Amino acid sequence: MELLGAWCVKQGQMTVAGEDDAALIRAAQDDPASFGVVFDRHFGSVYRFCGRRVGHDLADDLAGETFRRAFEARHSYDLSKPNALPWLFRIALNLVHDAIRARAVEDRAYARLRSLAGTQSSGQVDQAARITEARHDLAALARLLVTEPQEDVDALFLHVWEGLSYGDVARTLGVPIGTVRSRLSRLRRRLEEGLHRQQSTLRISHLEEVE
Repeated sequence: MELLGAWCVKQGQMTVAGEDDAALIRAAQDDPASFGVVFDRHFGSVYRFCGRRVGHDLADDLAGETFRRAFEARHSYDLSKPNALPWLFRIALNLVHDAIRARAVEDRAYARLRSLAGTQSSGQVDQAARITEARHDLAALARLLVTEPQEDVDALFLHVWEGLSYGDVARTLGVPIGTVRSRLSRLRRRLEEGLHRQQSTLRISHLEEVE
């Protein structure tokens, strides 16, 4: 990724930074240097998106791979779309899903090894001590999200954390805008109900301990 970034930064200086993404990608079909401005313009957003899903250790590699694939696919870009960010997010999303699946396989393997050895990782032992009152709601939300359909969670991350409009989320995910609206509406309702149930359970558990 660092080599690609250095190449893009150097070459991007030769292009007009004020052009929209479609114009730059059109130019990059004959003059690859033009793609450097697209890289400069959107790498930070793609990196942050990947980091929120898989952590910053993998984000740099995934963001770099996103732009490598985008550069190779530049001839297939829909030039009627002036903003390439939803297209880039869609490429990144596929890489994120692959990374999550790979991590799940590794986690299951480590869990089996720990089970055979009869030990727990230090992270598991210390986890409860690290969770503070200020993070309870976030932890509860994370527990709920892992049980939700992947396509709904993707829509939530793109709209809430990345700030994409419903239309751009729809374009990124390749679904109608009405589908995005209904997914987010249903997900918000389920999350609100789930958080309410968790809070009620915590209150009941606390009362039982006191009694």
